[in-house]
Amino acid sequence: MAREGSLEERIAAYSGSFSRKRKRLAHFILSNKYYVSVASAGQVGKQVGASAATVVRFAQSLGYEGYSQLQAAVREELPGYLTALERMGERLAVLPPSGDIPQQVFHTDIINIERTASSLSPVEFEAALDAIVDADRILVVGCGLSAPAALFLAHSLRVIGFDARAALDGGLAQLVDAAHLDPSMLVIAIDLWRYARSTVELANAARHHGAAVIAITDSAVSPLAQVADYAFEAATDGVAHSLSLTALMSLLNVFVAALSYRVPEQTVESLRRVDMAYRKSKLLLTE
Repeated sequence: MAREGSLEERIAAYSGSFSRKRKRLAHFILSNKYYVSVASAGQVGKQVGASAATVVRFAQSLGYEGYSQLQAAVREELPGYLTALERMGERLAVLPPSGDIPQQVFHTDIINIERTASSLSPVEFEAALDAIVDADRILVVGCGLSAPAALFLAHSLRVIGFDARAALDGGLAQLVDAAHLDPSMLVIAIDLWRYARSTVELANAARHHGAAVIAITDSAVSPLAQVADYAFEAATDGVAHSLSLTALMSLLNVFVAALSYRVPEQTVESLRRVDMAYRKSKLLLTE
């Protein structure tokens, strides 16, 4: 039966039957659409240790006639990025051998933000906001590289009046968190690249106990996205060895800003209390 829908929808629908190599290939394609839009099947395969024939068969398994049709689908989804990509390519082409690292990093982060903004589904975003507002308690989960983002989001939610806290490590602490999950709670799980087993397991436990799960990750086929009620993707391409969290933080800022307008009275009252607490504590040098 022919597959239909966008590339992300096709991959998400059939990812459960993928082999490990095909999962790596799917992840690479979704995370590197600019590269895929110009690279050959052989070049794409080389990035994940697969042959060109494997890439072609992968495209056919998704309902495309071959790799060229998959590549055309990728290009159709990037109309807003190609100009920026071309500008970046032209700039990098004239860099000295050592490279203009600051400009490369800034340009890559700009593209990451644009990709993340374009992938945001307004319908799913509004539904996720509803879930946050309706939750009695919110647990924001993130380990390793995702921990700072989880801490930031939990703190930002508390500042505007939500009962939120961060869970930043697995082990016994996570077992306690899992034991207290219930349908009145919401879990926001953040997980990137080398996915943490503990984060995915907690998301699964949340679903088992009837709690809603919002996933913020870097791929539509990540293990976390597969178990979430609502999944959002942040582009994390980096210039050197590490990932970039710039677009991820921008996405979290979008959530916080939208929520502050969704519950304005709660936000104003909470900010008033926080400001009063700061003034009374005399912890700030400016007070």
